Amino acid sequence: MGEASSLLGVKDHILRYWEKAFKKYFAIKRISNRRMFQKSDLIIFLKIKELSERGLNVKAIRKVLEDGDFSLELELEIIESLKEVLKILKT
Repeated sequence: MGEASSLLGVKDHILRYWEKAFKKYFAIKRISNRRMFQKSDLIIFLKIKELSERGLNVKAIRKVLEDGDFSLELELEIIESLKEVLKILKT
């Protein structure tokens, strides 16, 4: 949880909240009672973070995730964020 929160730039409790609010979008596994996030989980967290920063509430974010209604601009920003995360992971 700590590593994921530092990579995404949000606090642990925010990730826990998003995990509960959007649980159907995550395939989080637990090993020794520790959360193990997949790459797909981090992508969803990044999308939620971006939408949240744009002022959307949980209900609106759920609708965007369900409809897949992301603008090209948003997708490009997410891709750039993922590239930065990959650079950090490689070091």
